[in-house]
Amino acid sequence: MSDFVPHKMDRTYKIITIIGLVFEVINVFFLTLFTIVVNSYEDWFSYNPDLMTFEDYEYLITMFDILKIVFVVVLIIITPFVVLNLVLFIKLIKGTLSEESAHKVYLYQAIYGGITLLSNQIVGILYLISGVYGYKGFKEERNIRPGI
Repeated sequence: MSDFVPHKMDRTYKIITIIGLVFEVINVFFLTLFTIVVNSYEDWFSYNPDLMTFEDYEYLITMFDILKIVFVVVLIIITPFVVLNLVLFIKLIKGTLSEESAHKVYLYQAIYGGITLLSNQIVGILYLISGVYGYKGFKEERNIRPGI
């Protein structure tokens, strides 16, 4: 006999987590799109002495090179976390985790939400709310009048 008791996530925290995941996936999608666009910048500019000096043109090209590197590095760092979040949080939402495992995922979600506040405040706040309340075991209160 198995002692596995699946964790059931409260509806409010489930919705908050789903919204956070959607925003996070959209974030990575647009970051990927911007990275592709910035990587094709060589086709955008040509040196025109009437518009800028050659030093300004070199500076512009250098800034786009730096921007290209920054976007690629951020994408490399963020993508594994988004994939991990999709795997863990979908298991949490579907209720396939044990109470102990769900407790650990809520802790990870709260910590990740706190760190994410530095870069994506909406996702950070959503994950903090869901993670902290789930970790502490708060349950939804439903005030329904009798007879309805």
